[in-house]
Amino acid sequence: MHLAKFFHRPPGDDDRELMLIPDDDPRVIGVRMNREDDPDSGQYLCEEFSDIDDAIAAFRRHAAELVAAGYVETDHTDYTLRNLGPDPQAKPDWQKGLDELMLLVLGSSLAEQAKQIAVLRGTPAEHEPFYLLLAADHGKTAGEDFAQTLRYAEQARDALNARRAAGQAHYAWSISERELEGELLELLSGLYLLASNPAAALAIVERLCRTAPNHDRIRQRAELLCGFFPERREEAFDDAYQWSRFGGYDVIMLFPEYAEYVARRKAGTSAKGWRWRPATPISDADISAAEQTLGVQLPDDYRNFLRTRGEAELLVRLPKSSAELRFYAPGELATQLRNVLDFIAYSDDELEEACTYFRKAYGVSLKHLIPIAEPSQVSRCLLLHLEPGERYGWCFQWDHDGAWELEQKQPSFDIALKALTDGIERRDAAQLAFFDL
Repeated sequence: MHLAKFFHRPPGDDDRELMLIPDDDPRVIGVRMNREDDPDSGQYLCEEFSDIDDAIAAFRRHAAELVAAGYVETDHTDYTLRNLGPDPQAKPDWQKGLDELMLLVLGSSLAEQAKQIAVLRGTPAEHEPFYLLLAADHGKTAGEDFAQTLRYAEQARDALNARRAAGQAHYAWSISERELEGELLELLSGLYLLASNPAAALAIVERLCRTAPNHDRIRQRAELLCGFFPERREEAFDDAYQWSRFGGYDVIMLFPEYAEYVARRKAGTSAKGWRWRPATPISDADISAAEQTLGVQLPDDYRNFLRTRGEAELLVRLPKSSAELRFYAPGELATQLRNVLDFIAYSDDELEEACTYFRKAYGVSLKHLIPIAEPSQVSRCLLLHLEPGERYGWCFQWDHDGAWELEQKQPSFDIALKALTDGIERRDAAQLAFFDL
């Protein structure tokens, strides 16, 4: 996490960025900006601390020194910014107040946090997802009214989703939307568990494991499955088998069934090596909405897959290795296509060159190659070609390391999926390579 403040003083040839990095070894960093006379001067301050309280105190002190020297804090938040532009605007007081609340959460008492939460009520801050998240987190930690705490967390989630759907901005200092949403959903999952709603808690954790996996979230999912969903306990055993070397799975590994699972997994000679994780089917309305966004119709076999399996995960479980193939929700397809095109080409001219190449080499339209699934922790994806014509519905495998190359072409989605699963059963090296196995 990087928490950055920006300061402007006319004529703007020495604007400043002041940044707090509150990790295990907190740091305060200062950067000179807009320096035409000495563009390489760069960093002017770097202080390291063993304690977050000392780091925050230094951060506040350096900010106050800049203000005393005639600088005005601006409304910029992107910590990678290196030029404030010709007419930077002052940061509103309510945003400064939210920044201060974040600093209090990192290093002050619950009482001080409560005072700042109260100060921000009645200001624009109280409608921000960031404020609602911090208020909910404070309520949980302080043991305040549980119903209100849960309400804050749900309001934060709903506000973030509403702003995103409407294309409206929200204020979260220098914290990325992805990081903010991850922290919010983790908090909400824990609150649902406290409210005796493990199904809601699991749904959130599973979403996080699909969209932003990390070790803690995978372990939380395994604990929920073992504790509340015995019919899916083997999925928790999968995770323990794969990740127990990092710690945290001791309770799961004490289940008598776990030893039996390990024995079966290590034997593995007759097992097909794959299965589907349970998922929720996609509605026709959501499929149609994705088609409208993409401007094309999805092939019947892929539509049927979405209707029956939805935002699914194919679990690959071999005696000594594991992998997952995550299928995107229809609403993600347009974003994933943009991501791939941006990776392949850095400019419009390069994109046109790439389109010409893909047409000549593979007979497909690059702009109609839609990513529909990706293996976990691997920079590859499964592409579905949607340009009407002879190769409509064809599937290809694609790798970031060979961005202008397509592999394993198949004439339909169903055939491509069967080739993958059959290849896993046969332990076919070419198909297993897609999963980096």
